[in-house]
Parts: sequence; C-alpha cells; structure tokens
Amino acid sequence: MMERDIRAVLDGLRLLVEDSKDAGKLQAMRNYAAIKALCADLRRSAEEYNGTRNITMVISELENHMAAVAGLFPTWDLPRDQHLVGAHAAISKVAMGTCFGQ
Repeated sequence: MMERDIRAVLDGLRLLVEDSKDAGKLQAMRNYAAIKALCADLRRSAEEYNGTRNITMVISELENHMAAVAGLFPTWDLPRDQHLVGAHAAISKVAMGTCFGQ
C-alpha cells in the first residue's frame, strides 16, 4: 500500500471513530465492522515493513477500543468517551512518521 493509500485508510478510521461518538448500538456495530476491514488492510501493509509486531499491536488496540464502544466487551467498564479517546490515540500512533516507512 502506498503512503497515500495508508493516509486514506487512517482518515477513514478517524471518521468512523468520530461517527461512533453519538451512534446507537447498531451504527456502532456497523462502524466496528468497517474498522475491522480497514485494519485488515493495514495489517497486510504492515507485513511489508519492519516493526510489524508493534504496528499490529496498535491496530489491535484500536480494534479493541472500538469493540468496547460497540458493546462487544461489556466487561470493560471504561466510559465510552475513554474508549473513543483510546481509539484516536491508537490511530495517532499508526499515523506517526516512523510507521510504514513514511
């Protein structure tokens, strides 16, 4: 995946996380499914670069926070806003210039 494509995926992830802020349960589930698909693309791209383990760990962090927002992890008793902040933080980590050889 080229840098432009990675940036587009990251922008899409940001929009989905932001859309989940006031989303109902069904919309949050749809957003989570879309996030999983975009994260799968990022994982495939990460295989091409060094530091794959670190990148995939951060991608998993994003997926886990958004699963909690969608209500899939009811045992995570953090407030929804904290999960959204965690998801944004994970996206910021992946967007750093050191990831994906940018």
